Amino acid sequence: MGYLWVMTIGFVICLGMAGVAFMYGIFSSFNMDDASRIDLLDTRNEDDQI
Repeated sequence: MGYLWVMTIGFVICLGMAGVAFMYGIFSSFNMDDASRIDLLDTRNEDDQI
């Protein structure tokens, strides 16, 4: 029974590490500075706000 718990915990840890690596790869590919430069709807002047 202990062997199954060790396997389950190890599997969850491996899934967590794979998920963290995947999310790191996804978020590192985004260039947030470039997105604000390209998205003209996001650049509002203070005079435009009601």
